[in-house]
Amino acid sequence: MIPFRDALDLLLTAAPTLPSESLGIESACGRVLRQEIHADRDFPPFDRVMMDGFAMRAGDFASGREFRITGTAPAGSPAVELSSAAMSCVEVMTGAPLPLGADCIVPVEEITNAGGMIRVSADFEVVPGRFVHTAGSDARAGELLLEPGILLGSREIGVAASCGEAWIEVSKLPRIHIFATGDELVAVDETPQPHQIRQSNASAIACALQRAGHPSAASARLRDDPMESALAVRSALEESDWLIITGAVSKGARDFVPALLDSLGCRCLFHGVAQRPGKPAGCWIGPVGQVIMALPGNPVSALTGLHAFVLPALAVASGLPLPKPRLVIPAERFAGLSGMTHHLPVTLGDDGRARPAPTGNSGDFIGLLKSDGFVTLPPRGGLSAAHPFTPWL
Repeated sequence: MIPFRDALDLLLTAAPTLPSESLGIESACGRVLRQEIHADRDFPPFDRVMMDGFAMRAGDFASGREFRITGTAPAGSPAVELSSAAMSCVEVMTGAPLPLGADCIVPVEEITNAGGMIRVSADFEVVPGRFVHTAGSDARAGELLLEPGILLGSREIGVAASCGEAWIEVSKLPRIHIFATGDELVAVDETPQPHQIRQSNASAIACALQRAGHPSAASARLRDDPMESALAVRSALEESDWLIITGAVSKGARDFVPALLDSLGCRCLFHGVAQRPGKPAGCWIGPVGQVIMALPGNPVSALTGLHAFVLPALAVASGLPLPKPRLVIPAERFAGLSGMTHHLPVTLGDDGRARPAPTGNSGDFIGLLKSDGFVTLPPRGGLSAAHPFTPWL
């Protein structure tokens, strides 16, 4: 068996980077950026008024606090010029260019207005530049604002739109095929016989992938028939970048997946990981670089393996840095297991500390409802005051 961290490192290194594509900005949300985005002009491009009120010269306040209104400056109009006459002011709206010649803003709440004249409140402190968003104070034209390898959320999309990036280069979505193996499996909408169970792994995995931004292309059941399954897997390899297979990966008499993958020309990266749950997990690389992650069929093992291996590797393959897990402090000492990594389901209390919420066994998927995610504990003897926490998706 290979240590968990070594297995993950092998997968992260071997998984090919996904190609890129150009998408309209309205379709790029949640994708990974694959280009640089620079400011196409100064931000803001003009001295921008930040409050509804009146613009004037701060120096005029030495002569009093009554001003004559000589113009109006609405947002969306070119900058107007403040009259050169002393004690002049221009009514301004939020977002308008600061009138030429003005250097301060008095908010409308500080004004008494009557007959084309205003009076500024006696206790208002006049400060030049106050309530003015100075041109170029956020970014200068040509400045790098967004680098490749970031996830495009609302802030990033807003910045890209402000720079005129109507089309954005992003990572393509991986084509993912999910297989659940087992003659005992029936469809979700079927009524199982006493010796059968409804398929749940593929549905749970597809949900987690979608929440992580990687919608699966297809899912299917594989019967415990190596020849029949070989045809389905070969076909899926031709149409997929990633295959996720649950079940038939251990060393039992009917665990045919490792031999099937070998027969299809796939190269084994590892098979058998020093971890609990999910010790039989393995990874193969297909003939043209496809990644095949084979996970145990027990639901807890399958879902844990997806979060521990597949989701981090898909993030890196999309161009993101390896996700940094949140570290949590246990409410009690976690001892770890001898010689293997332990992915221990936990619940997080109101104090932010982790408390064990183990399932009854690796088939107890209902028991996962009691936990918020899992902490990854090093083998017994590894010292750590805080542990990486992975939330369930």
